[in-house]
Amino acid sequence: GLPGDGLSMENAIVILQSVQAPLIIDPSTKASEWLKNHAGAKEKASLETVTMHDKRFSNKLELAVRFGKTLVIEEVDKIEPILYSIVRKDLERQGLRWVVQVGDKTVDYNESFRLYLVTRNPYPTIPP
Repeated sequence: GLPGDGLSMENAIVILQSVQAPLIIDPSTKASEWLKNHAGAKEKASLETVTMHDKRFSNKLELAVRFGKTLVIEEVDKIEPILYSIVRKDLERQGLRWVVQVGDKTVDYNESFRLYLVTRNPYPTIPP
């Protein structure tokens, strides 16, 4: 689990209550393990963990968005363009549903979708 100090507790609350996708800078990987255990227990089978280097990354991202899974992306040293529209929540209305661009695909956006970005790098590259 996480350390019991006040700062760790505040950070945990911010991470879990955030509407935007939080970028978690976690050199020790303690927060990452806590997040996977906490979200995994809460979300059951709908938690997916992936790295940007995974061969099936874009497919896993698309499925998580479409089916409302919780996606933890590890080793995020910079925000890749495929994530821009998701991180910014650039949603468009198509009839009764919301959609978002994932790479070159327009994907149905499930409001249960949650995204957590995790890096061990204390100085990640974050575009404006």
